[in-house]
Amino acid sequence: MTTTASSVDWVKLIGGGFAHQTAPFAVHPLDKGRAKEYLQQAKAHGLTVSDAVAHAKEYLATAIGWPVNEAEALQRVREFFAGKLPQ
Repeated sequence: MTTTASSVDWVKLIGGGFAHQTAPFAVHPLDKGRAKEYLQQAKAHGLTVSDAVAHAKEYLATAIGWPVNEAEALQRVREFFAGKLPQ
């Protein structure tokens, strides 16, 4: 069975990079591994850095955890995917 871009829960998948909470994106080794999983799927489906940032923004809007500076969190996402996905 193949997955299509519409069948992937992108918001949930990118949430793994935040430890499924509001941790800094892809800092902890487990979170980095989850972020790489998102990256692998994103590459396979032709997503961009902008898509990743949009998914992260949507995730953070409902994430449970400590308060987070959204601009800084999204910048971390941008930096993680820069050069790995098209803009």
